[in-house]
Amino acid sequence: MRVRRGSGGREGELLKSAKKLRESVDPLIPELRGEAPKERFEKLRSELEAVREERDDEKALERASGRWGEPLARAYAGLLKFYLDPDLPALVVAPFPGGDVPFAPLGRAPPEAHIAVQQFSDPRRLLYGYLEWARKGFHFFASPDTLYCTGRSPRPPPEFLTTQLAGLPYRLTSADGGRIFQCAHLGGTSPAPFLEVVWAGADRSFRVCAKCVRDDRQLLARLTTGVAGPSPEDEFVVGVDLHIRCELGSRCVHARLPELSKSARRSYVLGRTSDRELLDNHKVEVGKFLDGVREPLFVAGGRCFGDDRAAFLAALDATPDERRALEEVLPSVQGRFEIDEAAASRALERLWPVHADAIVRAIVPDHAEAERLVKDARASPGRVSELLRRAAETGRARARGEALPQYEQLSREAAFVDGVARVQRIDGPAAAERKLLQSLPREGKERGLAYGLLRALGRGEAHSWQFSDTERQFGSALEPLAARLLTGPSDGYHEALTALLAAAGAAEWGRRADSPA
Repeated sequence: MRVRRGSGGREGELLKSAKKLRESVDPLIPELRGEAPKERFEKLRSELEAVREERDDEKALERASGRWGEPLARAYAGLLKFYLDPDLPALVVAPFPGGDVPFAPLGRAPPEAHIAVQQFSDPRRLLYGYLEWARKGFHFFASPDTLYCTGRSPRPPPEFLTTQLAGLPYRLTSADGGRIFQCAHLGGTSPAPFLEVVWAGADRSFRVCAKCVRDDRQLLARLTTGVAGPSPEDEFVVGVDLHIRCELGSRCVHARLPELSKSARRSYVLGRTSDRELLDNHKVEVGKFLDGVREPLFVAGGRCFGDDRAAFLAALDATPDERRALEEVLPSVQGRFEIDEAAASRALERLWPVHADAIVRAIVPDHAEAERLVKDARASPGRVSELLRRAAETGRARARGEALPQYEQLSREAAFVDGVARVQRIDGPAAAERKLLQSLPREGKERGLAYGLLRALGRGEAHSWQFSDTERQFGSALEPLAARLLTGPSDGYHEALTALLAAAGAAEWGRRADSPA
């Protein structure tokens, strides 16, 4: 304990408290509920009343504040004596789990009794005077405005429970008939690791998942604020559940996970670690245990598939490209492979640092292109799935272009139409529209063809103002043939191009370069 000088303000507070307690000892007696032993508190009241009767006798109060008798009565006598002779001694600061508390040593009572009497208007400070009672088997609950005693029953008064629930450090909703309070992420079907505090006396359980726990919050500390009983560790049981749903049941290593260690639990109970630190520390401890597993162990989003790689992959909802990459790499995985969400992107991101080359090569067969993509990705890391999507689309676009016939000696009209159609098939409608508008001549047969292509792209109305009535009529008639060229099967591309150009009056327009003339 530390000593510091008193102040005029503190002296005034003590005199105010003493004046009120000279009138009645009621503020020092808790409100009794349920099994509270009334005779025991009546005895305490009698001792306090005996002191109050001597409130104007300084010598009697001096004797009553000595080393014998009920601690609260001794502290009470010391305060009443101070009222008669307000010579304030140096204040003492006593350390408590909730922080340092100053008090004036006005008699030979313990610090807890002095604090309770001098600061009785705060029920949580008044509770300090009954901590020894709590150690002997009684239960006390201090709300902001009332101190309750329920005797040997650990069940809190309804008013106190309501106050505690209103002050929870997280937004929790009730489940199981109000017995469980949990965050929103635990109400669904997807399992998630969670911290749990079970309040046995209140028949309530409080659960917060790994996504919600905070570094600056401590669920246990908030629930136990204002609570005193003989065995806090039995009344408030702390646990961490990794919430793994295992397909193998008792045959899986998850059935033998270590419990929360004593050191981690003790550090949390003493307020040295936060909710997040407790959960993270336990995950690290379990991780060390699981890292000793030699056979493949696949876990996704709290669901364990054991060594069943096919079932694990099926649960990831992978695109064809992602599946191809994962099928290439997963067979090389040994030991535990765990991702927090059942998503192919999570698995690929986990695999990327070691298996980047194999992942990209599974999607991009061109070795030089695969190397370039890996190099770019390492220089500017992002989401692996997005990289693979772009790489796969680039490969598919190239394949679509390579599947089309090649031509030579094309007429101006044929070159214009073929150029727009190829861009549409490789890069899509928006790119085709840009290509068309950039290549559109001021006059000529291409303009009617261009309007037909725009109508086939669904963009005719947006650009109709650029064309004459004759060009619009001509292009509208060509629209069905233009649509066939733009979206028909690749193996019918040459016939579609021939039909469109013939309808436009371009009989001699060129020849294929990849087949005999």
